[in-house]
Order: sequence, then C-alpha cells, then structure tokens
Amino acid sequence: MSQGGTVPVVFSAISRNDPSPASHGDSQFQFLDRVSGPYWDQVRDLIEDWFSRLCSDAQADVRGRLRSRDDRQFDGAFFELYVHECLLRMGYTVTCHPEPEGSERRPDFLAEKNRSRMYVEARSASTSDVSVGAAARLNTVYQSLDRLDSPNFFLWIDVERQGDAPFAAKPLRRRLETWLAGLDPDDYPAVDQRRDLPELRHESGGWAFTFNAIPKSRSARGEEGVRPLGIFGGREAHWVHNDAGIRAALADKGSAYGSLGAPFVVAVATSSLSMYDHDVRNALYGTEVVQISLASDGASTWARKPDGYWYAGTHWAHRGVSAVLVAKQLHPTFNGSQTHTLWEHPDPEFPVDELPIWRRSTVEDGNLTVVDPQRSQADWFGLGDPWPVGEAFAD
Repeated sequence: MSQGGTVPVVFSAISRNDPSPASHGDSQFQFLDRVSGPYWDQVRDLIEDWFSRLCSDAQADVRGRLRSRDDRQFDGAFFELYVHECLLRMGYTVTCHPEPEGSERRPDFLAEKNRSRMYVEARSASTSDVSVGAAARLNTVYQSLDRLDSPNFFLWIDVERQGDAPFAAKPLRRRLETWLAGLDPDDYPAVDQRRDLPELRHESGGWAFTFNAIPKSRSARGEEGVRPLGIFGGREAHWVHNDAGIRAALADKGSAYGSLGAPFVVAVATSSLSMYDHDVRNALYGTEVVQISLASDGASTWARKPDGYWYAGTHWAHRGVSAVLVAKQLHPTFNGSQTHTLWEHPDPEFPVDELPIWRRSTVEDGNLTVVDPQRSQADWFGLGDPWPVGEAFAD
C-alpha cells in the first residue's frame, strides 16, 4: 500500500552549476541529474514527490530504472509513477504488485475505493533495439561534431544516409574545421535561403551528410563553449504511428492473469507522434481500409479489418481488458499540459468505473465518442499554468 515517511531519493544530492542543454550523449536521467536552474528543480521535485508516495516495496526497482542510462527504462519507470500518482489523485488506495487469486503473475497495481477495485498494468510500446542502436550511433556522431572548433559559423546538418556500422567522426571533424576556416562570414551578410549558404557533402562508410555553414552574428563570433551544430534536418519525411507497438504491448494481456473478477486496465505509453489517434483506433478496432463496391457505381466506403485487439469481425475480443489507457509522448516537463485517453472496451467482462483524470473514449451505437475531462492535468496534480515556471535555459 502507498505510504509516506522516509524513502530513498531518485536524484543525486549534489550542487548543480551546469545550466546547459542536454548533449547528444546524455540519457534523460544524466541530464536531469546534472542540469541546474529553478526550472529543472521543479521537475526533479515533482519526480521525487511522486516517488515518495510509491509503495515502498516497489521503490528500489523503479528508482533503478529511473537512474538507468537506457531511456526506455527511464520512460517505463516514469510512466509507472505517473499511473500510480493518477490513481492516488482520483482517491484510490493503491497496492503495488498485488497477488490475484488463482494467478502466479502480478499486475502492477490494485486500486481500491468505495468497495470497488480495479487492476492496472503499465506497459510501454517501446522503440525496437534496432532503432535504439541506430539512434545511439547517430548521437555519437553529433557528440563528436559538437566538439569541432567553429568560431564564426553554426552548422546545419542533414544525415542523408545512415550506415550500419559506427561512423568514424574524427576525420570529418578535421575536414569541417578546415572548410569553415576558409570561409568568411561577412561574405554572407543577408542570406535568406539555405541554397545560398556554403555547402559541404561528405560520404564514407555507408554514411552520407550534407552541411551548410550559417554565419554567426558579429557579437557571437569567437564565443567559447557554444556548440556548432545549430540545425538538424532530414530530406525524407514519413508519418510516425505506433499501432504495431500498441498491439505488441497488449499482446499477452487478455489472458495473462486469468479472470481477475474485477475491471482490468492496461496502460500503454507510446512515442507516437500522431495527433489523431489513427494508430490507436487501428490497434484496438482494426486497420482502417477502403471497401470498393463491385457494382456498377463503384462506390467506396471506409471499413475496418477484423484484426483489432478488440474487434474480431463477428464479436468483441479480449473482454477481460476493460479499458486501455494510451499516453502519448509522456514526459516529466509536460505533465501539466498533456491529456491522455482512456479507451473503454465496448463490451467488457467488468466495466471500468469513471476515471475522470483522463479523456474518455467509448463506443455508442457503433460510433466512437470522446469526452474531455472537466479538469486539466495541471489542476489534478496541483501544478500551476504554465508549469514548470520560468525558462528552461536562460540566456
């Protein structure tokens, strides 16, 4: 059961005097643990506050994952803190890792209020190991290039192609320094378009880059400690959805604990950038497709394939999962402004009680209906608007 009292702390007890933004090699925890300033003090205080109310028997595991250099571990642990705090704020008494009767597996939380109970499991629709490895290789390149000497120019970098092996950045750094040293920033006093900036292309080891030199203002030239990488671009655009990740996070939860005899909510944290919930609807209710009539009129209608977690074509599946909470792009600094959605099963074995801290999505007469919460997340968590207060990186 959640308790107060003396508890371990998440962040290091140190004096902080480094206000700089995160470097490309920083994990989320490494950055939060060393960055100074009142803005970031508020973020650390919130995490410590939420952590202090977590069940004592769960703190060691969550603390270890929060302090991990693997951002996926940090994100998963913070998501558990978020879900736990939401349950407390809605007036529930929370037990961590309860032992359901008849099951050897333990969900994350049992929430109880007014003689009702509900089980909750927190999962992450994680980025694949392949994607994490590719991002790590790219961050290593950025970190190396950020050490080059460029007193007169910022760099605009496009990664046109990323190789499968780590990139040897030192030779490129020397080439860039030689190139930049031969440029005069006063030759580009009023450049309005990128194509008018000096450009350098570099290819090696399966990697391909394009760099543009952006002249610094006269007052900023020669200033020490200023990172040269100023703009990051890409010439290939694509939609980022995560229906596959959501499906994977839900895959074994329908029967993982047997019949719990109570509502069961699976909470899924996703990095999806979609604002319109196409990926969630596809994962839960089936992939959206266009049906074209074979009749002479050739009329077309929108329909869904029977491949959803809940929609099986002829019946509703996984009725033991009463609802799915989907939290998109959850981050400690955005707690006051984000709103996440609870997707309720159209025909659950045990209906979930109203959970007013989240947006609510239900199916009524075959149509999806979404109702926004009456109170903001900032209000629920006792935060101001805006929050955190102040500038993240003061001049």
